[in-house]
Amino acid sequence: MHSPLITVYMPTHNRVNNLKRAVHSVQAQDHTNWQLIIVNDGSKDATADYLDSLVLTDERIIVFHHEIAQGACVARNKAIEAASGEFITGLDDDDAFTPNRLSYFLENWSNNYSALCTPVTVCKGQSKVAHHYFIGELTFNDILVVNKVGNQLFCKTADLKSINGFDPHFKARQDADTWVRFLKAHGKGNKLPKSTYLQYEEQSQLSITRSPSRLIGFRQFIEKHEALMSKRQRNAMACWESIIMGRWVPLFLLLKSDSDIYKYSLMHNIKKLLRR
Repeated sequence: MHSPLITVYMPTHNRVNNLKRAVHSVQAQDHTNWQLIIVNDGSKDATADYLDSLVLTDERIIVFHHEIAQGACVARNKAIEAASGEFITGLDDDDAFTPNRLSYFLENWSNNYSALCTPVTVCKGQSKVAHHYFIGELTFNDILVVNKVGNQLFCKTADLKSINGFDPHFKARQDADTWVRFLKAHGKGNKLPKSTYLQYEEQSQLSITRSPSRLIGFRQFIEKHEALMSKRQRNAMACWESIIMGRWVPLFLLLKSDSDIYKYSLMHNIKKLLRR
């Protein structure tokens, strides 16, 4: 039986303890024909020593070191460029795979789709909640307003290389930009129903909702992809901007927007109302 090589790419920066959990989750995969390419993006903690010890014990792990941090997108692209697997997917250094993630993708691979993805399970302390949203076929048009893919796709390595990976100029929304370009270039993907990705969130991360980088990245995304959007989708993006900036989402604008924004806008306005 054909057992294709799968490349997993992972950027890391100053999170050695979380990184160990992420690496262990790849090593625990029931599909064992993988290569893990980790790019240490200028870490100043014990990351470099840990990674150098890994390559001595597991020949499937490849490590690159950036002396000076160049950003997660540059690090991802370095790993993607070096990938030799038939398939490829990513993992953030503070997240983890379930043991069947790679085999689940292979079992469900079909040339009818350019890529696969799954829901994430959000882990906060002892709580683990699977977010089973947007299951089924996805086109680039489906993800212009809401990133229904999430932060990782599983696809042919050659296809991801063909779109030049991630755009390092983006301050935020790098994932959404990449998936829009990928699905536009290679056709529809499929979101499978089972969650195989553990997304860990610290309480401190949850409160950061309106950083300058988030707004800059949002506007970069609009500038790059606005020509693909319908009028209702452009109105929805105006609603998103209100959410990011902490303003009320106007009802008249919401009624003229793509329905994908409804839930997020209403939840935002309700939260603002309760805080008054």
